[in-house]
Amino acid sequence: MSGYPGGQDGYYHDDHGRRAGDHDPQYDDAHYGQGNNTHAQHHGSDGYYNAEPSNPYHLDGGYYNTHDQWEADYDNDHYGNNTYDQYHDEPYGNHRGAGDRGETFSDFAEGYHGPADDYYSSYGDGERDYRPSSAWDGYTDNQSSRHSAGSHYGPAQPLEQRSREPYPAWSSDANIPLSKEEIEDIFMDLTAKFGFQRDSMRNMYDHFMTLLDSRASRMPPNQALLTLHADYIGGDNANYRKWYFAAQMDLENVTGLSNAQTQKSRRKNKGKKKNKSGGDPENNPDILEGLEDDYTLEASEQRWLARMNRMSQHDRARQVALYLLCWGEANQVRFMPECLCFIFKCADDYFNSPACQAKVEPEDEFAFLNNVITPLYQYCRDQGYEILNGVYVRRERDHKNIIGYDDCNQLFWYPEGIDRLVLEDKTKLVDVPPAERYLKLNQVNWKKSFFKTYKETRSWFHLLVNFNRIWIIHITMFWFYTAHNAPTLLLGSKYEQQVDNQPRGSQQFAIVGFGGGLATLIQILATIAEWTYVPRRWAGAQHLTKRLLFLIVIFILNVGPGVKVFMKPTPVKDGGVDVDLIVGIVHFIIALLTFLFFAVMPLGGLFGSYLSTKSRRYVASQTFTASWPKLSGNGMAMSFGLWVAIFGLKLGVSYKSLTLSFRDVIRYLSIFHPVCQGENIIGKSLCEYHPVILLSLMALTDLFFFFLDTYLFYVLFNTLFSVV
Repeated sequence: MSGYPGGQDGYYHDDHGRRAGDHDPQYDDAHYGQGNNTHAQHHGSDGYYNAEPSNPYHLDGGYYNTHDQWEADYDNDHYGNNTYDQYHDEPYGNHRGAGDRGETFSDFAEGYHGPADDYYSSYGDGERDYRPSSAWDGYTDNQSSRHSAGSHYGPAQPLEQRSREPYPAWSSDANIPLSKEEIEDIFMDLTAKFGFQRDSMRNMYDHFMTLLDSRASRMPPNQALLTLHADYIGGDNANYRKWYFAAQMDLENVTGLSNAQTQKSRRKNKGKKKNKSGGDPENNPDILEGLEDDYTLEASEQRWLARMNRMSQHDRARQVALYLLCWGEANQVRFMPECLCFIFKCADDYFNSPACQAKVEPEDEFAFLNNVITPLYQYCRDQGYEILNGVYVRRERDHKNIIGYDDCNQLFWYPEGIDRLVLEDKTKLVDVPPAERYLKLNQVNWKKSFFKTYKETRSWFHLLVNFNRIWIIHITMFWFYTAHNAPTLLLGSKYEQQVDNQPRGSQQFAIVGFGGGLATLIQILATIAEWTYVPRRWAGAQHLTKRLLFLIVIFILNVGPGVKVFMKPTPVKDGGVDVDLIVGIVHFIIALLTFLFFAVMPLGGLFGSYLSTKSRRYVASQTFTASWPKLSGNGMAMSFGLWVAIFGLKLGVSYKSLTLSFRDVIRYLSIFHPVCQGENIIGKSLCEYHPVILLSLMALTDLFFFFLDTYLFYVLFNTLFSVV
């Protein structure tokens, strides 16, 4: 018994009037608006995707439109008469009639409290008996669901009855673009074609209608549906849109994912085509025609914007419904949002194919769960658990060897990762036409596709990779301070306490300049440590060879001048120029610039940040890991002021209280030579090195305090700035 009544072929078609087998024009730019041209033209400019200067909310991306437009729509009854009524006179055998109720039971007839007849017949004789709409009690005629809904929720209904409406803001008297019944038909059609669970469909339908009802209570219904689609699918903040461009699906739609690298080369050689006219690509065909052969990110975003604006409200509702249905049964795949985006795209491409539209028999109820979600769930489960004596127990496997949710999810960030998806017959999934990939998801060999994208090895090297700038700021500045206040160590045995002679100026500058080499050494060690943590085959891994070579060169620049000053000093002739002093000063300046650069620049941004590159290679990293709001104006000034105040006062206080007090200690311990009598077991060695051991322990203690007071000043100034 089929629960999905239909027209001539016995099956309900989601496209509302298209014949079975017709191709959905959603992703075909050449056929947009042919199926639902009237409301596509109208709803395409609802204000979300177009940020017009005339719109008072244009700075927010045009999220809300002007109120005058909606008043005009209400007064002219545009949505009620000129848009959807045109389909009422067409052959519309896809709706359910009352005579079909015995064979075509509706999932939504029971409502929340069981069968509708039993629930609503429980009223007493003296009570007013409320009858639900056709969405909850079946249809009474063969008219479209839009008109049947209006017969129950007219403006003349008593308030006590209208208050029982489950979605009061989304009612027919509010000029809604789609009735509850049409949305219900969309959910049921998707369930039949993909095999979603019927209970999950009920939940997602109620969730979808609750979202629409909530927004429709605060804005016009058309804008409610438009903004909901924008938040889920097409808007700037939609995760699907972010993934779509990060994974370069726009190139895949045009050229095929396997040819994306070729198109990148063509794009670089050809150069960018910019929209110099400044017009709307939706209303200017010349702009779209000029963008056809342009594969830049800007051109792809213009094509996306035009496609979203031309989309009908019915298609928008269908896309959001499909996404919610996929999410509703995703299980642990919900922890892999970009993987879910890929599944949704495969399902959407399959739905728009002629093969899907021509289907008559519905899929089994658990088809989506068994074919798409379960293989992924089993793979993730087997990474951490195994069967022992018929019971799942935790594997004795270190975390660094477990391919977790992040590793699986990050595979879908880049086209190179999606290219790794192979079927059981060793065919790549990207070699399958997009419309057929959904049917192949149950054949993907996930074990050969996933790999570790980051090795969570338990080691101290994590401190170098993740806190390299903390080490550089504190250790380098501590070296600057201490080296400048330890002249006796430079002279060694030549130092005379009564004379208090000082080393040459070139040596004093050079010894301080070695701090730049120390900072560079920390960066080199951090780069090597990153090499061990991030596998090179992951597409998001940065090229470390170039960075390492640059760091080695900088290390030589920060060490070489000092080596020359100490190892091969140039004698100073009478009245001549002290060459070593000049070299020492230059060495100190290089070290100071190196320190400042490494202190403020992240490790990944050295020598050209991937955030500033025009290449699309690291768009995913920019989107998912390096996406944060940029400060401006007072916020930026406050941030700079906070950190300048923290480190300015910290470095000043540390120099006075820690370094200057340590200067005399260095002086006396460096000239202290104890007379040792020795010991029977270890002899005189420990006693002879007593000054060195004591000086080292005191320097290490000073370094600890040098770190600690930074946090103290951070707490103080953070509190002060918060209050101010």
